[in-house]
Amino acid sequence: MAGMRIVVCLPGSMAGTVNEAVAEVMAPFEIGDGRADEFDIWDYYRICGGAEGFGFATRAGFESDPRLLHDQPRFDGTSEPSIPGMCAGGPRGLLDLSANHAESVALAGRAWDLWTELSSRYPAPESLEAFVARSKAEMGVPQYLTFRMEGYPDPWTPAYERYQAQPLCSAYLSALDDLKRTSRSHRYGTSFLDCFDPIQRVGGLTREAFISQHSRYGLGFNNVLTLNGWWYGDGDPGLHSACESRAVCPHTPDIGSGSSADVDRYLLGLPDDTLLIYLRLHV
Repeated sequence: MAGMRIVVCLPGSMAGTVNEAVAEVMAPFEIGDGRADEFDIWDYYRICGGAEGFGFATRAGFESDPRLLHDQPRFDGTSEPSIPGMCAGGPRGLLDLSANHAESVALAGRAWDLWTELSSRYPAPESLEAFVARSKAEMGVPQYLTFRMEGYPDPWTPAYERYQAQPLCSAYLSALDDLKRTSRSHRYGTSFLDCFDPIQRVGGLTREAFISQHSRYGLGFNNVLTLNGWWYGDGDPGLHSACESRAVCPHTPDIGSGSSADVDRYLLGLPDDTLLIYLRLHV
């Protein structure tokens, strides 16, 4: 079992009964519901996202609007307030759905700029490949090996350590860690600004290419349960709550695919009074 996050969409008329409405639309996808195995998705969920910053940014001027939703208490009864400017949901018109992408673009640009700034202060570093080659030679590992094989020592770990200990690489990775920590970049996943080889992954790209590569992690929301009961999760084709399986579903999907870009377009096109609720699931 693992974790998953999803945005549930509800009509604005459900504002007074959000908990009950979420339970109703989520029920067809609960494990053990009796349908085809593809419907066995979750066994626990909680409305959340405001306290950890994974949820929605609020539009300026609406941070204290009573229509916004905030984290439900945990199973032990404890709860935390939302981070200022964040929430777990509310009417779409009160939520800034472009904030995550704008922030990820700014952070990626800053990460690239850091490499340029620090490069002028330190000697040019050697490539990771040079350290790997030396490490293989020292350990008697054939140069053609690109992964660890039984019977041979591991040349890659010491090579990475030596490579990253070079003054420029060390200073950059330290500054990058500070940037990620202070900006709550964990919201965009572990691959966002993952620059273990900064010579290639940062210095080897133009600023525009680097931003394009990393800002996609801030596109928004990968998973959604639409107003018409279509479940889109992890990029898979939609699964309709009104049908017994994908194979027998005659209905036209709400979204062309389950891609992040298509999910974002769907959410942006909803009426302003549509309720968007952020859930964390155990799946």
